[in-house]
Amino acid sequence: MSEVILLKTEDLLPEAWRHFSLAGPVGAFNPGILRDGSQWILAYRVVGMDGLRRIGVCRLDDAFHIVPGSLVPLSDQVRFASGRDYRLQARTWFADPRLYRLQGRLFVYWNSGWHEPQNHQFLQELEATTLKPIGHAREMILRGERQPLEKNWTLFEQVGLHAVYSATPHRVLTFSLAGEDGILFEDFATTAWGNDTYAAAHGTLRGGAPPQRYEGRYWSFCHSVAGRDGDYCYAAAVYRFAAEPPFAPTDAPADALPLLKPGEFSRCYPKLNPAVGQVAYPCGAAHDSGRWIVSFGINDERCAIALLSNDEVAGGVRPLETRGDCALQARGSRR
Repeated sequence: MSEVILLKTEDLLPEAWRHFSLAGPVGAFNPGILRDGSQWILAYRVVGMDGLRRIGVCRLDDAFHIVPGSLVPLSDQVRFASGRDYRLQARTWFADPRLYRLQGRLFVYWNSGWHEPQNHQFLQELEATTLKPIGHAREMILRGERQPLEKNWTLFEQVGLHAVYSATPHRVLTFSLAGEDGILFEDFATTAWGNDTYAAAHGTLRGGAPPQRYEGRYWSFCHSVAGRDGDYCYAAAVYRFAAEPPFAPTDAPADALPLLKPGEFSRCYPKLNPAVGQVAYPCGAAHDSGRWIVSFGINDERCAIALLSNDEVAGGVRPLETRGDCALQARGSRR
């Protein structure tokens, strides 16, 4: 069973947000993580009694302790491009951050939640030393078929910049960081494949942590949702896809990843989202020092880091069969 490190919410509140706990319950959850030399960078979602969604950033040492003086109230410092009349929620709702290093530059991602007529996703460059924003937030825009609710695109860099738009089908986009306006994404390749056995038990795969290349393939730690209104269960899973275009899946989830032991899902506060039951929501992953590090949120309340062995993660996938499981004919592949 994996070792799990639980971070204290009160320790994750920057000085400017310390008063939140005086008004009532505060949640810090759904953290993204990124190795940075001998330390780690952690970005996480904070929700207080005012209901606004914020993002904090800090550094962790090699033992995953918060580095004193490193806490940054990031969302307070974000600025949006002039001339863009975003709705209030798009400017005040910062959800589920992921951290990236793309072309040697540090970035944080977030989305603006669920609102009409279209929500937004943003990518913000960070200064590598202070972890403060550089320039303004850039909207991520898809040229092509898209859903009204856009969340959880996971970015990766492999002979160009790409994003996994959806796990099933495995739809991969391409993009460039050139310019200063919105970032345009376009279709690169789509591969149909099946993971019906897993989906029947735990629901369809959705986005999660940025894919990590290890042993010649990408490992994608994601989530799925199953159950009924009031008791939806968010489970973590992992699948693998090829490191060469069209980035087709090679291994399906064998089962949900047990990031927590039974009984460790105890809830401290009233539900932030009445529709959910148990939540394990991965937003960051890394292979480091011979083990897997997965950062995830618990019940929309807590930040956690799971330390998993190679065998534990490898046991979470099963090879796809050439026929039946996966149609290896990709469409729309661009070189």
